Amino acid sequence: MAALLIGKLSAAPDPNYHIFLLFGQSNMTGGGATSPVVAKECDTTSRIKVMAYQTCTGTSPECKFPMGRTVDKWYTSFPPLHDCGEGICPGDFFAKTLLDSVRSDITIGLIPCALAGQALNVFLPDGPNATLGAATGKQAYAWMIARCKLAQQVGVIKGILLHQGESGSGNSTAWDAMAMTVFDNIKKDLSLDANTPVIVGELRSDATSPSQNNTNFNKMVDGLPAKYKNCAYVSSSGLVGNGRDVWHFTSASFQEFGTRYAKAYLSLASSAWEPRQGTTSINKSKLLMQPASAGANFPDGELKIISLDGKILDVIQSKNGKSPGEIKKDIRLNIDAP
Repeated sequence: MAALLIGKLSAAPDPNYHIFLLFGQSNMTGGGATSPVVAKECDTTSRIKVMAYQTCTGTSPECKFPMGRTVDKWYTSFPPLHDCGEGICPGDFFAKTLLDSVRSDITIGLIPCALAGQALNVFLPDGPNATLGAATGKQAYAWMIARCKLAQQVGVIKGILLHQGESGSGNSTAWDAMAMTVFDNIKKDLSLDANTPVIVGELRSDATSPSQNNTNFNKMVDGLPAKYKNCAYVSSSGLVGNGRDVWHFTSASFQEFGTRYAKAYLSLASSAWEPRQGTTSINKSKLLMQPASAGANFPDGELKIISLDGKILDVIQSKNGKSPGEIKKDIRLNIDAP
């Protein structure tokens, strides 16, 4: 009886295993193509896990790591998170950025469920069967929920990340209502807290994207936080396309996009919901700024804002030799999220 009790206890979900659902279409999967490896793309840590999207053998296209993944099993994360032949996606640097902020005893888990080329309606409970991706020939919503329930056996789902719209950007009003219905269904069927954060990303906004549809669609995405509880949007401003089509981002842009998803998530998640490293409050008047000495103007380039205990709080761009006072006005910190 004691052995059985220990077995039951060990099988309980770990409250410090924080899991995130990734769904949508091809930009969430990684754009269907690989790119030259960018900084830190292939860094790995046992504190970031991924539930295998499909069974993969051979080596990963970008990092050249042995894959050896079996669908629905957990592995140390590295790109690709979705299809075996793809590269980096927003989920990669969402997890890496989040790891720098959360408490050191927290493990991050990712459930990749995006389906390239699919409209949002495949994620409705009565939606059509998916025709591409790991859910080919399956009803996508049921497939996604089944994967999430497997994940809930080991951890706690803490957030929902969506990037979708390339299929559907011409009908933004219908998409808006449908997205909120999908979020509600997910939360209900997984018994999630109603305040579980939802993060939605814009489509490409550069000059070579389909400007009219994307502009209108992105306005609708930007308006979701006013309509849906505990929701934030992620801007695609400054991100660039891969040069092969009008829809997909570069590998470096996926890195930045994932970082923005993490910052948006942290802006919604209180320290009680997502425990942070170090102190939970920051006095903005007591910050160290590198590189530069006190009183001097900051050179152009990347500027790190760090706390007195050495925690990196933000990285911003210094331009035109700004003074320390001007830089402090630019600091965009969530005070509850060091």
